[in-house]
Amino acid sequence: MGARPAAALSGVFTALTQAPLGVAIFDREMRYLAASSRYLTDQGLPGDLPLLGRLHYDVFPAIPPRWRDLHARALRNGEAFSHEADPYIDQDGKVEWIRWSLKAWHTDDGAIGGLILYTEIVTQAVEARMRLEAAEAHYRAMFDQAAVGVARVAASGHFLEVNDRFCAITQYSRNDLLARGFQDITHPEDLSPDVQQADALLAGKLANYSREKRYVSRLGETIWVNLTVSLVRASDGSPDYFVTVIEDISARKQAEAEQHRYQGQLRLMINELNHRVKNTLATVQSMASQALRGADDPTSAYQRFEARLMGLAEVHDVLTRENWHGADLREVAERAMRPFAGAAAQVDISGDTVWLQPRAALTMALILHELATNAVKYGALSCDTGRVTLSWSFYAPDERLHLTWSEAGGPPVSPPSRRGFGSRLIERALRSELQGRADMDYDPAGLVCTLEGRLPRPEGMLNLLDGL
Repeated sequence: MGARPAAALSGVFTALTQAPLGVAIFDREMRYLAASSRYLTDQGLPGDLPLLGRLHYDVFPAIPPRWRDLHARALRNGEAFSHEADPYIDQDGKVEWIRWSLKAWHTDDGAIGGLILYTEIVTQAVEARMRLEAAEAHYRAMFDQAAVGVARVAASGHFLEVNDRFCAITQYSRNDLLARGFQDITHPEDLSPDVQQADALLAGKLANYSREKRYVSRLGETIWVNLTVSLVRASDGSPDYFVTVIEDISARKQAEAEQHRYQGQLRLMINELNHRVKNTLATVQSMASQALRGADDPTSAYQRFEARLMGLAEVHDVLTRENWHGADLREVAERAMRPFAGAAAQVDISGDTVWLQPRAALTMALILHELATNAVKYGALSCDTGRVTLSWSFYAPDERLHLTWSEAGGPPVSPPSRRGFGSRLIERALRSELQGRADMDYDPAGLVCTLEGRLPRPEGMLNLLDGL
């Protein structure tokens, strides 16, 4: 360091020992020329430990080779080195983190006279930072990999951060969400209550809240979520940001809607079936009453009643097969002829394809059964030469059915002395069930029955049954 007064050098070294920093000065052999007390205490040594003239590597034998190499390079060519946090294992095996800088000092003639080392133990700061980084990494892992959607939302409602699951549920990209607020993607019908509860959180009236709500996706789809929101406050107590957690419940909501629809359909079906059962029982009761009223021969009355029940059962079979959606008029007609065996071959059936609702099918089956029964007893079907022509047409715009039962080749026909049950059944059924009427022409050559009625399009239960 050149020729300087001994007193001056002594003063410099004395001041150095009292410096509030870890400082050590070495000669070219890495022997101590001076060191501050802080340098010693930072290393776990007594602050007054005599170091003058001692070799640095004898005092700290655990100094790693990489540091020794840096010392040699600095002494050789004057390079300067530094590190903000370098781990060092001391003689007790404890890891310390050191911030240090190393540079050469020069003599008056410019030669490298040795090294100056500045040190500071930063273990606490490094460990605190490592804990923070670990906590942040843990948070990030939980945030990004959570099975639910998680978002940080500003007090204004704008998204600050969203995880992948939040994007997947709402069907927006991360950039799309970060350019929006929750108000922009909330279903209009759910926005007002959502904003009210968020305001209550900001005002300190709620600690958190949960509710079911709907988002509207980028493609306009409705997405149901279970929403939980809490508020994080800054150190001064002011609102910082919301933490929003969402779970996709669209599947459950769809299932609930389907269940509700199914229950509604079931209730309607039960009500409809109750009505049908009552109507059927009323019809059966009327048939039994007419068959037995004033009957001189119980066996004959029973046979009439049984025949009518069989006719009713035939069309029930068709309706059951079709899940009570309805029945084809031609099949109803053919089934109505079945109980009459051979006579059915004397009936010519033709007409448009017409689909009857269940009530209309039952009504038409009873009417045709009554006409066939009368024809077998008194008309064209009572002899082998008789013929019956059954034809119909359907005018769709007015939903009107026109049907004709025409007999020929049988015994001469004359008007009855009184109206029987069959005639009354036909007229009443047409009027109440088909909003129509029946005209009986008792031409001596053969009975001609003209029926007209309205066949409305399927609705109500018939449509609902499609979903059951």
